[in-house]
Amino acid sequence: MLLSLNHINKFFSNKKLTHQEVETALNNLGIEVENTEKFSDVEGVLFAKVLSVKLNPNSDRLDMVSLQTKNGIIQIQTTNRILKEGDFITCFPVGAKKGDFVFGAKKLKGEISEGMMAAWSELGYQYDLLNERDEILVLPNDFASLEDDPVQVLGLDDYIIEISLTTNRNDLNSYYYIAKEIASYYNLEFKFDFNDVKPTFKSNLEVKNTISKELSFLEVKGETQTSLYDKMLLAKHNISSLHNWAVNLTNLTLLNIGATAHVYDKNKISNKINDKMFSGNLNILGNKNVEVNDVLVIEDENKQISIASVMGLEESKSEKDSKHFLFEVGVFPNELIRHGAKEIKLSTNSSSQASRVISQQVAKMGMDFIQSYVNNLETSQVINPISVPEKKQISVKFDLLKLYGNFDNIDQLSDSIQKLVNLDFEVKIDKENQKIDVLVPNYRYDIELPVDIIEELFRIYSYDNFKPMEYFSKPYNVVQKRNNLKHTLVSQGYDEVRTFTLVSIEKSAFNPFKFDTDMKLMTFVSKEREVVRNSIITSIQEVVEYNQKRKIKDINVFEKGMINNNKLVLGMATTTKNYVNFKNDIINILNQEIKFVREFKQDNKEFKLDINNVETNDALSINPYASAYIVLNDKLIGWVGKLHPKYDSTDALYAEILLDSFAKPSILEDINKPINSNNFAYQSVNTNPLKTIDLTFSLTKEEYLENIIKEIEKTTNNNAFSIKKIDEYHKDDTKQITLQITASEEEIELLNNKYNSQKGE
Repeated sequence: MLLSLNHINKFFSNKKLTHQEVETALNNLGIEVENTEKFSDVEGVLFAKVLSVKLNPNSDRLDMVSLQTKNGIIQIQTTNRILKEGDFITCFPVGAKKGDFVFGAKKLKGEISEGMMAAWSELGYQYDLLNERDEILVLPNDFASLEDDPVQVLGLDDYIIEISLTTNRNDLNSYYYIAKEIASYYNLEFKFDFNDVKPTFKSNLEVKNTISKELSFLEVKGETQTSLYDKMLLAKHNISSLHNWAVNLTNLTLLNIGATAHVYDKNKISNKINDKMFSGNLNILGNKNVEVNDVLVIEDENKQISIASVMGLEESKSEKDSKHFLFEVGVFPNELIRHGAKEIKLSTNSSSQASRVISQQVAKMGMDFIQSYVNNLETSQVINPISVPEKKQISVKFDLLKLYGNFDNIDQLSDSIQKLVNLDFEVKIDKENQKIDVLVPNYRYDIELPVDIIEELFRIYSYDNFKPMEYFSKPYNVVQKRNNLKHTLVSQGYDEVRTFTLVSIEKSAFNPFKFDTDMKLMTFVSKEREVVRNSIITSIQEVVEYNQKRKIKDINVFEKGMINNNKLVLGMATTTKNYVNFKNDIINILNQEIKFVREFKQDNKEFKLDINNVETNDALSINPYASAYIVLNDKLIGWVGKLHPKYDSTDALYAEILLDSFAKPSILEDINKPINSNNFAYQSVNTNPLKTIDLTFSLTKEEYLENIIKEIEKTTNNNAFSIKKIDEYHKDDTKQITLQITASEEEIELLNNKYNSQKGE
């Protein structure tokens, strides 16, 4: 995000900050400053009034313009022949600078020219954001006086600060909340007043929103102008102001408040509006036809009028001659905004903002800002006004604050608490119960837990104020208790695996326990890690598939992990055991009187392995022909069996058990037998496919195979994945035994060199 230092300072009533002070505050508040640069490189420019315009007698292309400046009358020649007597302009007189270039006086076609007249582009602005042509800037006569300094009045002394925001603070993508943070940091008086606007007529508009969280409108009649200051502010953010004032206002709302807004020509739409999912052809702004699939649109009784927070449509757009406007501010599902932008293959400032969380408080302030801006026009009541939820309460124990911050006294945070109050939090210190009760404003949607309040206090306190403490470190023996459950599983021949708790939305569709709510992340690093899994088996299935691709056929694995809302489960998989043996393993591991059933009813939910619906499944599901539910004490605790073969190529048996179902002490308790892990060392994982080799050994009937196996293990440094006897043939006093060894390519080569080379010799 880009910030104008001059505009930031308009939010403070008692001080003007330097760009260094703003940078310091932002960095200490955890808002990263990426870059700061001076907006313009001009010096010494002046305002001037055109006294006369005459043709250079020696040239038919040059005008000699006589100018009145605060320093006297000067003459400047120009080929840009648009000026007339009385025009108010800016100029570079003799001695003015642009960068390293110093303007001087020189003769052109025999006549003196004392400097140069200025255009937007020469002052530092991108001209096509402010004017259709790159020509001399002519200002309104009442814009300023000759005594004023154009560097200040035109914002040329500004600094542009580029910041990087974290994904959980979308509210900071606005001047209002950035300035509020800075004001709190420096204890400045924050000022931003909305005009008290009363409706002058009643709108007949009817609005129904079924998909959007909020969908609010305001009718406005009349015309006004976008101020030059606001146009320059938009230009500093690379936003064009060559629209009507109403479109400019929606962009100003986005910059100042962080709320997305859209404006329609009210005469082009009917009085009934709703939101809807739509597929088909749309003519978006710019007169471009696009084919979209399943996008959220706003529509009236006859047609679609916009793609929500993404793009307006040609048929309903407001134009420069429009006199009757309809402003829209909404809160829409973020994922639908992202999808809409993807469908039209175009990202706008609005869609970028609305693709992340916009709170109801920010949206309501956006509508308040629009109302305040048009207070001199005819306005209706707000139609379908935005409802801001009450502040959520979070309590934080003193002990936690002292633990995390190493504070001796809670009073050390008194200044931070006051700054939190300045940010619209309500804080009550309850010394009797040794806690702080905090009411969190709606715009801080990212704060949900006590640790979030602690982090917020520490952020405001500034991490630089925490005194570093020497960490005393000395070697010591690590003693762990052996886990009973893991010990039992390992003794049954299962290996532990580790997988990701987060999966894609598609994989989370496998929900054997029928959880009511998916645990979706507000922000995520990729589509593969977007939601907490509803079953651990989707992850274990990936483990089995991966190892089968590595030529490992005999797989017995387990994992203890989390699903849905902190539900602890045990997941198991086997490719070596049949259904009966696998069930017996589960019985032995759980050591409980469990039942295996095909259907069960619990909490008004029906669990049924229905073979009649097996062909209709359109996602990963349990195979009803080879599975059962596990019940303990009339409560569903898990399932065992195979997955639907349409979505599973492993042919493995799986089991999933809710460990939270067991009362303690249980299989979760640790054996009170400490083990020393001091000598434990991690090894790098070789991800290359494993190889196999078949070796035949000739033994006398008195010889034991155990000695051969020990020799193989010694040759491979105990790194062979498996050693299996696959054939045995007896003849006279000898027996021919064939072993199949699965190991890495390096170990196979060692075995080949040892045994096959011996045979060759």
